[in-house]
Amino acid sequence: MFLNNLKYSKKKGLVKMKSTAKNLLILAIGIMLIPCLVFFKDKLTSVSSTPLTDEVKILSSESGKINTISRKDYLLYSTLAAIPANYSDEALKAQIVLQNTYIAHERQFPGEDLNGADISDDETVYQKIMSDDEAAKLYDDIDEVKDRLYSLIDEVYDEILTYDSSPIAVAFFESSFGQTESAEDIWGEQISYLKSVNCESDKDIDETALTVSSEDLKDKLEESFDITLSDNTDNWIYITEKSDAGTPLEIELDEQKKIPASEFYIAAGLASQHFSISVDDDTFTFTVKGSGHLVGMSQSYAEALSTNGKDYKQILKYFFDGCEILNVK
Repeated sequence: MFLNNLKYSKKKGLVKMKSTAKNLLILAIGIMLIPCLVFFKDKLTSVSSTPLTDEVKILSSESGKINTISRKDYLLYSTLAAIPANYSDEALKAQIVLQNTYIAHERQFPGEDLNGADISDDETVYQKIMSDDEAAKLYDDIDEVKDRLYSLIDEVYDEILTYDSSPIAVAFFESSFGQTESAEDIWGEQISYLKSVNCESDKDIDETALTVSSEDLKDKLEESFDITLSDNTDNWIYITEKSDAGTPLEIELDEQKKIPASEFYIAAGLASQHFSISVDDDTFTFTVKGSGHLVGMSQSYAEALSTNGKDYKQILKYFFDGCEILNVK
């Protein structure tokens, strides 16, 4: 995990993260990744038909009102919600370009329920935008954090990532198990620029173990998948399909129902879809590698690439095959 309460010097342009805010960032990252599961809405159009403006309109899911913020503020607070601000400049710029691209992509497909807004603050559908209060709780020197990010935003303010001249569907996650997975394997969507790539240093990230009682797991699975499990716990979970890298793709529940593993790992509360299972009496132990949905940019490996001298353009092109960075000014 990237949260270790590490202290970085101001000289390096990095900041100190508050350990007391550990759970807040985990929640922010987890919620933010949910919208990355659904990308395409019919045929893509030319990016020139939906230029970026200096404002972002956000529909309040509670009041129904549309709030307008500057695009710079949107990039600041959505980036804070997406990635630790103590990452290097080039990794952060790669993330900022993806946040810009996300807005450009959403503007191509305005939903009628948005009433003219670009996005909504409904975090189950759209990417999270961190509030000022959340950011202040997360970082000791929030003013320095914001100044640094605003400076990086200025460097890439008008840049988006495109494929065939259209803004891509944005996908990123925290860390892999040593490689990313393709969108075709994980979501059944063949997307040219979302292929599997190696993330060598991610192999060194410790795996995690989650132990769950059969009673708790039964409640989660029955509620999530509308199923009644038998008393035979050995039959509850059977991995019927894996990717070439060993990531579960399909799960059979109690010989009754087959479900995508991309839905199972979320319902079971696992950090990622790359897991194995052991059963001991009435206890299930999941051994998990990586964090997130495993498609697109691994943020931890983006940081490693930056540390090894790659700039943000090289980072993005590494993860998104055949894509180009376009200045839309």
